[in-house]
Amino acid sequence: MGNHSSSPDMGSPNATVLQQFILRPIMLIVIVLSLVYPATAKAAVKNVIVLIMDGCGDEQLTLARWYKGSPLALDAIRVGAVKTYNADSVIPDSASAGTAYAAGVRTNSGVVSLSPKTATIPPAPAHTLKMPQQPCATVLEGARLLGKSTGVVVTCRISHATPATYMAHTPSRKMDEDITEQAVYQNIDVVMGGGKKYFRPQSAGGNRQDQEDLISVLQTHGYRVIQNRTELHKLDKGKVFGLFAPNHLEAEIDRLECAPEQPSLAEMTRKAIQLLSANPAGFFLLVEGSQIDWACHAHDPAHLIGDLLMFDRAVQAALDFAQKDGQTLLLALPDHNTGGMSIGNQCSDHYYTRLQPEALIAPLKKMQLSAPTLWRRVGKDKTPEKIKDTVIRYWGIQLTEKDAQEILKKAEQYGKNAHNAFGEVICPKYTDIGWTTHGHTGGDIPLFACGPHRPVGLLDAPDIGRLTAEAMDLDLNMLSARLFVEARQAFPAQAVRLDHTDPYNPVVRISYHDRQASLPVNKNLLYWGEEVLPLEGVVVYLPETETTYLPVQAIQAIKGESKPLPPITK
Repeated sequence: MGNHSSSPDMGSPNATVLQQFILRPIMLIVIVLSLVYPATAKAAVKNVIVLIMDGCGDEQLTLARWYKGSPLALDAIRVGAVKTYNADSVIPDSASAGTAYAAGVRTNSGVVSLSPKTATIPPAPAHTLKMPQQPCATVLEGARLLGKSTGVVVTCRISHATPATYMAHTPSRKMDEDITEQAVYQNIDVVMGGGKKYFRPQSAGGNRQDQEDLISVLQTHGYRVIQNRTELHKLDKGKVFGLFAPNHLEAEIDRLECAPEQPSLAEMTRKAIQLLSANPAGFFLLVEGSQIDWACHAHDPAHLIGDLLMFDRAVQAALDFAQKDGQTLLLALPDHNTGGMSIGNQCSDHYYTRLQPEALIAPLKKMQLSAPTLWRRVGKDKTPEKIKDTVIRYWGIQLTEKDAQEILKKAEQYGKNAHNAFGEVICPKYTDIGWTTHGHTGGDIPLFACGPHRPVGLLDAPDIGRLTAEAMDLDLNMLSARLFVEARQAFPAQAVRLDHTDPYNPVVRISYHDRQASLPVNKNLLYWGEEVLPLEGVVVYLPETETTYLPVQAIQAIKGESKPLPPITK
C-alpha cells in the first residue's frame, strides 16, 4: 500500500501556504517576544549545602584515594579551583577564609565576618571598606530570613573559626564565649559538634565568665540538647543542638575506641539533612571536616586519612540527597591548604619512579591512632623506651633509639603540640609522605560542585559567598544594611551608651522620648518598657571602635515606625 501520511511536502503548494501564512508569522512573534521579554536568570535554588574540608589540598585527596583503593565521592563533581589569599596576606587562616565563603568578603586573619581593618592584597571590593571592621551579613543569616531552615555540622567545637564565620561577628576568632552566645541567639535550627563547656557557666564547671547557662536558654526556646549518637538517631523532627564533647570531637581514627558515643560526621550530616529538609521553603547547611587541618598541622597521616575519608562519606550523604532532590546546590571545597604535604619525600626520592600504591599506603595501614592520642598513650613515662614501645604497638613502626630521643627532644620544643614530633621524625624516614610546614600554605585549592547554579573554573574566595547568596536570590549588601546599623547613626550620639556595669554582659542603652531601650550584646533581644521583642539579628559590639550594631527592626521598634523592613533580595 502507498504512504498516506498527511504531512505536507515542503515542495508542494500547500507547504508554501503553510510557510507564508502560519510558520513565518509564528517565528516572527517568537523573535519579537524574545527581544521584549529576554530570558530571565535561573530560578533560585531551594537548598544549599556547603561542605568544607579544612586545611586540605589535592595531594591529600590523592593520598586518600590511593588508601581507599577506589574513587572518592568528590571525584565525580570536580569543577574548578579557588584562590585563597586574604585581605593582607597571601596565606589565609580559617577565619578569613571562612568569612569569604560565608559573607563574600575578603578580610584579615583571625577576623570573624567583619570587613577588613586593612586591605592590601589586592584592595578589597569597595563595598567592604565603607567602614573598617563592620559586621558583614552571612548566607546563613540570609537563608533564615528567607524562611529557610539552617544548620551547622562540624567535628570541632561549634565556636571554632569556620562555623563561627557563618553564625557570628567578632574581631577575633578567639572570642569563644561571644561566638557561642551569638550562635545560640541566631535561631539556627540544627547545630551539631563540640564545645559544651562554652555553654555552661564557670559555677557549673563550664568556661563562661558571664555565668550564663546557654543550655537552659536553648531548652527554654524549644531546642532539644542531645549529647550522644543514640539520642541523635532517635531524632525525627524539631530544633536541636547536638553537643557531643566538652571541646572538640575525637579524631575519626580514635572515635570508636575513645568515644564510641560520639556520632561520625556522616551520621550528623544525614540527620541534619533529614531534619532540615522538612521545611517546604528549603534549607542552608554548612558541614565541616574540621580536623583534616589539625592532622596536616601535626604531619599526622593516621588522623588525616581517617577524617578525610569520613568527610568524603559525608559528601556522599549530601550528594545522595542533592541528586535525588534536583533543587539543591552543593559546594565542597577546602578553605586553605595546610602542611605542604607531598606524596614523595627525600627518603623515597631514589626510587620514586618505581613507587607502587601498596608501598605508599602500607605504613599508613598500620597506624591505629592519631598522633595526639598516641602521645597520650605515652603517658608520664617520657623515655625513649616508652616512645619505641608505643609507636610499634599503635603505628607498627620499629624506631631506633636515636629516633625516640629525637621525638622526645622535639616534643619538648613543641610544648602543648608535643604530638607534632611523631610525624616530623617518622614521616621522612618511614613513609613516602613529605611535609614542608606545620602551618598553612597559600596555593589554590580544588572546588567541587553539583546542582543548579553550579560554578566552574577558577574562582576568588569571596565568590563562594556571593554565588551562594545569588543562588538563593539573596543580596548580601542589602542584608548587611538590614541587620547591622551603627546605633549612633540611627540615634543622637548622646542617646546611646554601652553599659559595662557587668563587664561580661554589656548592654546597649538607648534613650528615646523619655523611654529607655536595652539591648544585650550578642543577643537578639530588645527590652522596651515592659515589652521584650525578639529580633531577626543579634546585637554586635566592637570594642576597638566602640561601636554597636543593631538590626533595622530594633531601630524601627524604638522609633515606633511601622513601615516594612528593607528587602534582602533584588
